[in-house]
This record gives sequence, structure tokens and C-alpha cells, in this order.
Amino acid sequence: MRPSFAYPRYALLAAVLTTTMTGCATLPPPTSELAAAQQAVARAAQADADQYAGADLAAAQRELSQAQAAMSAGKDDDARRFALQASADADLAAAASRAAVAAAARTQREAEVADLQARLGIEPDQAAALPPAPGGASGNYTLRLQALAADPRLADAARLERAQAQQAVDALATVKGKQRPAAEALAERRVRAAELAAFAQVLQRDTDRLEHTYSELQLEASRRDAAAARAEADRLRMEAQMQAEESERLRQQAAEQEQARVDAETALQGAATQQAAKLSAAREKELKLAREEAELVADAKLPPMKRDSRGEVFTLAGDAFASGQATLTPAASASLKAMAHYIDVSRAAAVRVDGFTDNQGDAGANQTLSQRRAAAVRQALVAAGAGSVRIDASGHGAGNPVADNGSAAGRAKNRRVEIVVTQK
Repeated sequence: MRPSFAYPRYALLAAVLTTTMTGCATLPPPTSELAAAQQAVARAAQADADQYAGADLAAAQRELSQAQAAMSAGKDDDARRFALQASADADLAAAASRAAVAAAARTQREAEVADLQARLGIEPDQAAALPPAPGGASGNYTLRLQALAADPRLADAARLERAQAQQAVDALATVKGKQRPAAEALAERRVRAAELAAFAQVLQRDTDRLEHTYSELQLEASRRDAAAARAEADRLRMEAQMQAEESERLRQQAAEQEQARVDAETALQGAATQQAAKLSAAREKELKLAREEAELVADAKLPPMKRDSRGEVFTLAGDAFASGQATLTPAASASLKAMAHYIDVSRAAAVRVDGFTDNQGDAGANQTLSQRRAAAVRQALVAAGAGSVRIDASGHGAGNPVADNGSAAGRAKNRRVEIVVTQK
């Protein structure tokens, strides 16, 4: 609802409440009230109120049926009264459902944050205390609405529901006699719905805060894991150096006797092979964690990667550029930011960028386009922070196709830029 139309609608609702509860029969048929009740019941059903507020939803559905029956029988006052009750019960059911869902989501995320903080040895944040959950209080409508407005955590929450509740409470001043119990019940539903809706919004805000904290903790955990992997790789390199020195000592000692030298060489070769395998596995783990860190920091995926005799080969498809152009798309630029971070944290020894096209069109133009695209990728990597390592860029035109240029699918595969990363 737009704010500029809120007051007229609230004023009309207040007039309807007052007229209905006082028994005046000057209003038109309650078509709009019935439509509003139907919409409220539908919203409650969509909010899974059948799981969390089944009794209130059932009451709203029953009252809606009574309103429709009264309308068909020409009993407009009864139809209007039942429709208003149905709207109130449906809104109460929806608010209760949203509060229950928000509470469950916050509890789950709070537990996940606590577990991650404990694993990382981080003291929990001292977050502001949440307001107490709405209790089972009834009556005292004005005091309860004033309590909502006075609590700074709830003051700006559930404005619509609070306005509806205030209208229902204000209408009590003009209701007497046998209409009083129904008006009291309507006010109670509206005040209760306002309390639950405000509490649900506060829970959602705190869940959003916990989501932000959880994301930051995940990034910290990834960084720590990467640091631990690098430390392990350094330890294994030191062990390998020490074993190499010991190997030399043993070879010198075995020089006096050929058989002893051969036996020592055989034993040491096996140990060196095993150690090299461990070192390779540790380095691969370090690189895997570096790729994960790069994607987390850049909030983007790295280009697809394969390994061959050249090293790690990351491939940017032809759709990373506009057709016939050398300007990177926003998605490709984001992916290259992750690529630059990976090159930096993995301590790459060298990087080469190779551009390729399909065989369509002029060969000279294809060569120029492939060179421009390779240069654009190199420039993006340097700008994103990969300038600590030498990056060469070359264009190869339609050379070195990876698929048959006779089909559209094959040509699409051949239009590519390969980023070849050589690790230390």
C-alpha cells in the first residue's frame, strides 16, 4: 500500500467498524469487505498458517463462509460483521505463522553462527537483546499498543497492523450493548496480530544480522584453512630438504662399497618418491583452497579449469565478449577478479593468455581480434591485482581449434581465451 492512500483507507475501515458494531444499516453492500476477507485468508494460507496457526486460519475460513452465506441471503450487516472477523482472524493467523517461521530461522542461524565462532575461537558478539515474545495477555488494548510504540526495537515495525489495531480499539468507544463482545473480540485479534507482526519483523532483522555475521565467519574460516595448508606445504618442503641432505650424506658414506651405495640409493629413492607425492598432494590442497578463497573474496566463479602439460588452463568462452568485440562482459570481468586473486594467493610462477577465434571471416581480422581479446584479459588481470607475476598475452586467430569448425557448436568452442597458469 502506498503511504499517500493509507489514511483514507484506514478512515474508511474505521467508519465501517463503527457503523457495523453500532448496528447502523446505511452502508452499501459489503462487497469490498468480502473481497478483503478473501484476500486475507489467501495470504494466511500462503504463509503456511495451517501449520503454525491452524485454529485461527480455520476460524477465518469458517467466518468467510458465513459472510458469503449471509451476503447471498441479503443480510448485509451479518455479512459485513463476519467478513471483518474473517479478515482479523486471517491476519492474526498470518502474523502468528510469520513469527513462528522467523523464530525458527533465527534459532537455526544463531546456532550455526555459535558453532562456527566456537570452531574459530571467536568470542560471540554482544548483540542487543530481543524484545520478549508476545505472551498470552488479553484486554488492556491501549496499553499494549502504547507498549509497542514505546519500545525502540518495535516502534517502527508492523505499522499497518498497528494502525488496524488502533482503529479496532478506537471503535470500542462507540459500541455498546450486545455488539460489545464482538467488538472486543475484534480488537483483541487486531492487537494480538500487531504484536506478533512487530515481533516477527524484529526477528527477521536479527536473522539478517546473523546472516551477515555467518558470511564473514565463513570467509575467515576459509582464510585460516588456506593458511594452515600453506604452513603444511612449507613444513613438507623443509622435510624434503632435510631428507635430501641426509641422502647426500648417505651416498658419500656408501662410496666405499658399491653394494651399500646401491642399497642406500634404492631406499632413499623410495622415500623421496613418497615425500614428493605428499608434497604434491599438499600443494594441490593449497591450490584448491586458494581457488575457493578467490571465489569467496570476489563473489564470483573462476572460469572452467583443466590441467594439461602446460599447467592449469582456465578457459573463457566466446560469450565473455560481445560478438566481434574485445570488451569483456560484466560477468567475465567478475570472473577475472576471482582469477587475479587466485594468481596472487597461489604464488603462481608465470601466466600466459592465449586468444583464439573460429575460422569464419578474414584470417587477418581473426588474428587481430584474438590478440585484442587476449590483451583485454591480461589488462583485466593486472588491474584486479595480479601484477606481481609476469603475464604474457598472444593471439592465435583460428589456430589450434579444439572442435570441428563445421558446426555452430564446434565454432563456439573454438572462440575462446585460455589463461595458462604455471605454478612453482
